[in-house]
Amino acid sequence: MKHKMAISIGIILLAVIGMLVFIVVYYTTQFSLSLKGPEEMTVGLYSVYQDPGVEAKKGGKDISAQAKVTGKVDTSKPGEYQVKYRMGTLAAERTVIVSNEMNPRLILADGEWAAEMMLGEEFEEPGYEAYDENGKDISGRVVVSEIDFKKAGRHTIDYTVSDDAGNTTKVSRVVKIAPNKDYKSPGLPICMYHYVYDEDDPPADLKKRYGNYISQQDLSEELEWLNEEGYYYPSWEEVRAYIDGELLLPEKSIVLCFDDGAASFLEYGIPVLEKYKVPATCFMITSYDGEEKIASYQSDYVNYESHSHDMHKGGGKIGHGGIFTALSKDKALADLNTSIKICGGGDAFAYPFGDYNKNSRDTVEEAGFLCAVTTEYGKAHPGDDPMLLPRVRMSEGQSLERFIGMVAPKMQQKQKR
Repeated sequence: MKHKMAISIGIILLAVIGMLVFIVVYYTTQFSLSLKGPEEMTVGLYSVYQDPGVEAKKGGKDISAQAKVTGKVDTSKPGEYQVKYRMGTLAAERTVIVSNEMNPRLILADGEWAAEMMLGEEFEEPGYEAYDENGKDISGRVVVSEIDFKKAGRHTIDYTVSDDAGNTTKVSRVVKIAPNKDYKSPGLPICMYHYVYDEDDPPADLKKRYGNYISQQDLSEELEWLNEEGYYYPSWEEVRAYIDGELLLPEKSIVLCFDDGAASFLEYGIPVLEKYKVPATCFMITSYDGEEKIASYQSDYVNYESHSHDMHKGGGKIGHGGIFTALSKDKALADLNTSIKICGGGDAFAYPFGDYNKNSRDTVEEAGFLCAVTTEYGKAHPGDDPMLLPRVRMSEGQSLERFIGMVAPKMQQKQKR
């Protein structure tokens, strides 16, 4: 019995050994992995390290791109770094030494930190110098990354220079941009539309809607002009950052809004927006079949935001008599939360009839909206109350020239409010 067991164990061991031999032979004959470049290399401080890589083959076919690489070389810190490569059971390793000296040398005036500046201010380059290992001035070869300080916060400028030997050094300067609500801005037009119709089939109530209709033809003309002029259509998140002095918008920026979520806009307005690929916000009164309308009229160019759930009706004593200003905070907040849920988002809110007081304004903010718009006329500027933004009313029959006159940027110093 013991003899048979010994034989069985021996067979198993032979099988295992045979398998191991097969694996070794297979990998040594089918796979190969070798370093490209030296096993140990030295690079300068802040150099642009380019990994030479490895050469890996399987059955004579180059599979170098499949090699797994681990280890990171931080050229901003002198020291010794290990870069490891693996392909199956094969492995290779390279040592990279980062020296204390730059080659070439790249020196930034004022060091790596520039003075803090305000959003909207022009950056003044403090200067830089570059020299190769022989002391030759190669400052003229320095390439500076593009500067685009349109957001408050921390920004980085990269400076890169290469010498005749192909050595490259890159250093960076950090610039801190502080928010600024007082820079010169032409203002942001937030346009207020309502209903849309076809001139060839005008609605019966065309003259009973206080000029709140616009024809498909006029709307098309306006959108075509906006696109030809290269207008930018910011999101509500960008609008809020602009109002807070944290973002520079292009001078030619505009926001399009269609209030109420009427069937005329859904049926006639959305196709025009889609034709010209112009995004807009539909402020939906969600108690007016809002859920069904939103589900039926989904579009890449329309986002639905709240015009309240059931507060677009009378009952108040402020402005046009909207009920919002007369409701308790709890009831108003419940209404807003319902509309947010139906709309699927709560970035922006339009006050019903444009009516508001301090309590309604604060309730809108508590509901979590980024912005809220009124019916007060004007363009929005940095420093405005984000919960009480003015708008530019669009009227039935307006000419393209009038539209241009209302929305085109007119640069002027923002007046303190």
